[in-house]
Amino acid sequence: MVQPKPGERVYDPCFGTAGFLGESSDYMRRSGRLSARQIEKLQKETFYGIENKPLTYLLGTMNMILHGIEGANLELSNTLEIHNANVPEKDKYQVVLANPPYGGKMAQQLQTNFRVRSSATECLFLQHIMTALAKGGRAGVIVPEGVLFRGGPDQKVRKELLEQFNVQTILSLPAGCFLPYTGVKTNVIFFNRPERQPDAGTTATQSVWFYELTNDGFELKQTRKTIDGNQIPDFLAKWKDRAIGENSWTVPVTELAERGSDLSAKNPDRKDDYEHRPALELVQSIKTKEDRIMELLDELEGILEK
Repeated sequence: MVQPKPGERVYDPCFGTAGFLGESSDYMRRSGRLSARQIEKLQKETFYGIENKPLTYLLGTMNMILHGIEGANLELSNTLEIHNANVPEKDKYQVVLANPPYGGKMAQQLQTNFRVRSSATECLFLQHIMTALAKGGRAGVIVPEGVLFRGGPDQKVRKELLEQFNVQTILSLPAGCFLPYTGVKTNVIFFNRPERQPDAGTTATQSVWFYELTNDGFELKQTRKTIDGNQIPDFLAKWKDRAIGENSWTVPVTELAERGSDLSAKNPDRKDDYEHRPALELVQSIKTKEDRIMELLDELEGILEK
């Protein structure tokens, strides 16, 4: 969907084992025959990333070599600590792909470089990605469900995202699709940065296309065995024309603004019937609310300590 092209700079601010970067390299090679200059640029001037854990950094570096990229610009550092809100346009990236860590906390004294301060790392990573994206650039970012509906800092960041970026698609993933690592319900946000800023009083986003994925081709269990009914091909087919269907719908930005820039996927064709919702989804919904309560208590504790 993001379709990285030869000559573009691809960035993952938390690259882990470099899955996104490696797949981007393969995608570019499949897109057509590359010239000698393009191959050289692919090796040294295309892939960029930051990773905080030394062992994971080494695994990611090795993975890029296995994908045939020996000159990837990978850095061992804490992305949020070195974040800069004033990155020159020439240093930004045309493509950003990321699955930021969520559930982490960041000390208040380390949040000074962020426009919207939050102890939640997922909120800070989203701001970092927005800052890093070049004009005309595209991003695909996986975020936990709470980022899309929580108030406070998350709401401020969502409002800025809708106003200054074109949020094209929200793909709602089923809770448990990242098992056995985590059962947290997540979504993928696809957005791009316009070539020019929207006029005063207008937003870059006009409408958002949602797709509620309930079957990704695997059981929502620890074993993740393959099953029939994979909806990803249907999602990709409908996405091209933003088609409306049983699992897909479009919401105008005015309606999103009225509900506090809430970007969570609320399927208008499905009633929120708690009696028929999957047990795992209910548990994750409760955990999300508990996490938000703990976050607010941490912030209150910090205020009282001062």
